[in-house]
Amino acid sequence: MRENSTRVVLAVPGAHRHPFEVGTVADVVRRAAVLGQFLSPASEVDSWIYTSRAHRLPVLRLPDVARWIADWGMLPPEALLTGDAVPPSLLARESERFGLFDAEDAAAAVEGIAAALPEDEVPVLVLFFFWGLHSEGPALADQLDAASGRRVFWQFLGDTGTGSSVLDDLDALRSRAPHIRNVSLYRGWESMEGTPEYLFHRAVLKSFARWRKSLP
Repeated sequence: MRENSTRVVLAVPGAHRHPFEVGTVADVVRRAAVLGQFLSPASEVDSWIYTSRAHRLPVLRLPDVARWIADWGMLPPEALLTGDAVPPSLLARESERFGLFDAEDAAAAVEGIAAALPEDEVPVLVLFFFWGLHSEGPALADQLDAASGRRVFWQFLGDTGTGSSVLDDLDALRSRAPHIRNVSLYRGWESMEGTPEYLFHRAVLKSFARWRKSLP
């Protein structure tokens, strides 16, 4: 894998406060930064946050991961008393522009991220993190179908116990749309935070490497 250039992209959901407050997003960001250091010639990860559409965030690099998380990957619990309030992070300041903690559209996020990638780029690994994601109708599958011929691999990962309808959609793609080979759903043996990083990275890279070998 190290012998070939790869662009790594991270997309995190912005419709829920909880994964930012409890550190789940921070954990995903750290793991993505490690993959970026390993796979990308620039050792960086293109980062997005998605709600009703995708919004670009600053580039993520492993040496700067703690600062990046403090700015964009973490939120303190909502203050109970006025005196408990802490200065807002950069993410909190952009809540209105990003439409945080409101509607979420996975199909629009896939479409926006795919449109921003150069057509003649090196293979791309998109780590698409979700939390309780619901995608009604065929919109998500249609967008993944539209991107099926591109050099982009969509690795969906998240909490599979939150009742996400997207899980059913991704499972159905395997049998009903076998031509879509650049999509995978990570299913850990327990919560992602409880999975050792080496096991997580091995599982993600195994799916990506298998697809990459099939490229012309």
